[in-house]
Amino acid sequence: MKRMLSVICVLAAAAFASGAIAHDVKTTDAKVADIAGRWQGQSWRLEAGTQLTLDIVACGDGWCGVRVMANDSCGGTALKINAGVVEEGNAQFEGTLKLAEATEPYTVHATIFPLEEGKAPQMQITGDTGGEFRIYRRTFPFEAALSRLSDAVCKAPQTVSSAR
Repeated sequence: MKRMLSVICVLAAAAFASGAIAHDVKTTDAKVADIAGRWQGQSWRLEAGTQLTLDIVACGDGWCGVRVMANDSCGGTALKINAGVVEEGNAQFEGTLKLAEATEPYTVHATIFPLEEGKAPQMQITGDTGGEFRIYRRTFPFEAALSRLSDAVCKAPQTVSSAR
C-alpha cells in the first residue's frame, strides 16, 4: 500500500510540476542554490514513522547532506550530489545516498520543484542500488519527499568531496 501511495505521489508531483494540473498559485523556477538548508520528510525506506532530516551544504564541486539525528546532533555525511542543473523549472541533482555503514549506497536523483508562494520548497529523492540511476524504473528501493525547514546547522567535514 505504501509503495502504491508513493508512486501515486511521485506521478502527481510530476504532473503538477509539468503544468498538467492547472493551478492559480504563483510559482518561481527552482534554482540549484535552493537546495541549501535543512530538509525533513518521510522516507518510504526507513522504519515506519521515521523522518529523514538532512542539512544540505556546499562541499567540493557539489552538495553534501549531513544526517541530522533524532536529538538534533549532526551525524555523518549521507548524501553526496553534483552541482545540479535547472530543467523545465526544476533543479535536478545526481549522486549517492548512504544511510547506514556496511551497506551499498543508493544512486539517487533529487529534484526540487518550482517554488510556490507561501509554501516551503519541496524535494523528491529517488534512488536505487547498483551504481546507475534508471529514471524509467517502475519502482525505486529508496524514495523520500522532503520539505525545507530552515537554514542548515551541520557542516560537511573538510575531507568530504561531492559526487560527480
